[in-house]
Amino acid sequence: MAAGFMAASPVLNQLNLEETYDFPLLDLHVHTTNEFTIKNILELGEKRNVKFGIVEHPIFWALRNDDDLKKYIENLRKYPVYVGLQPTYIGWHKNYSPELIAKVDYILMDPQTIPVENGEPMQIWKFDTYVENTEEFMERYMDYSLKILKYEPINIFAWPLFLPVCIARDYYSLWTQKRMVQLIDAAKARNIAFEINDMSHTPHDKFIMMAKEAGIKFTFGSDSRNSNVGRLDYSKAIAKKCGLKPDDFYVPVRKA
Repeated sequence: MAAGFMAASPVLNQLNLEETYDFPLLDLHVHTTNEFTIKNILELGEKRNVKFGIVEHPIFWALRNDDDLKKYIENLRKYPVYVGLQPTYIGWHKNYSPELIAKVDYILMDPQTIPVENGEPMQIWKFDTYVENTEEFMERYMDYSLKILKYEPINIFAWPLFLPVCIARDYYSLWTQKRMVQLIDAAKARNIAFEINDMSHTPHDKFIMMAKEAGIKFTFGSDSRNSNVGRLDYSKAIAKKCGLKPDDFYVPVRKA
């Protein structure tokens, strides 16, 4: 399954995962659950020599309002982690006070929940996602991605170049030079970093090298809620293959 939740990647065979790295080992896309707590995360960080950024969704079923957001920030400030948000829809920030939003260390957003006129949003990470017209989907997907990059108050664009499983076999033909340049130009205009996503094995090395040449920064993200946090095998391997150095990475500033 190219690009979407790939079982293995040839790039992983090119790296001795026991060696040291020239770039920061920082996983900025980690979630807690009632069973997988911040303490579990920090224990794994010690074992894997990885630091973490925790994100939560500012939405009605998670951080519903300013009170929830305030408690979330204050609770995480007790720990040596970066405090982030992961919004899932355009315009989310209008439901929270700007002063409180400014207290998080970073904001990460992906384009995986695509609005559909007069219908339920497409949740393209799901394995049963159905795409009837591929080109029509790509136009809608690009439009939504560019709206996020151009207008949303974010620091990191997550899951770049991910495709639903049903069309992932056409990954290299669908992600044309023109489309990749559009994403890179939009990110560069607002100094937004691209996530190298360890779960989906995206983006590929060509895109990373294009973004690097444009001066764009990167982050690592496992998007995990379990013991996969901080493993980052694909992220480390592709970063090493592309010759990424510390200056190529976005590192948030803690606002404790």
